[in-house]
Amino acid sequence: MQRAPEKTTPSFDTAKSEIAGRISREKQSATEALHDAGDDIKQKAAEYASEAKSALFEQATQQQQNLSAHISAFGGALRAASEHLANGDQKSVSKLVLDAAGGLERLSSKLKDKSFEEVLQEVRSMGRDNPGALFVGSMIAGLAIGRIAKSSSPQPTGGPSTETEKAGGV
Repeated sequence: MQRAPEKTTPSFDTAKSEIAGRISREKQSATEALHDAGDDIKQKAAEYASEAKSALFEQATQQQQNLSAHISAFGGALRAASEHLANGDQKSVSKLVLDAAGGLERLSSKLKDKSFEEVLQEVRSMGRDNPGALFVGSMIAGLAIGRIAKSSSPQPTGGPSTETEKAGGV
């Protein structure tokens, strides 16, 4: 026996239609809320990224100025060493050291006078044009920065100063 199709009442059809409409409106509202939240998250992320970039550039600029001062001081020390060598009949070595001092002083001046972005652009350009020189220069700069950092770090005081004293000897 087959069942006859049930007849729906108009009030049920109306309620069904109202519920479907309400669900559709709520779905649309939720979709818009999610889209707005996504836009807010993107905007905040962009703001944070911009602030972080600004802070990094500020720190990089400060480090650039510090590096310029250290290079200038090192250039001055080389110049003094060159004069000492010249007085001690070491003219050829003195000339080499004087040339190195001049190069360091020019580098220091460039670092001091240019923005971090300009220095970064020059390094990128040099890397494209002459990658070998950039590699060697990076190694030398790393060694120099390591020496500067090591010499400017505070020395520990109060403890044994030699391996013999650390081991309990005289």
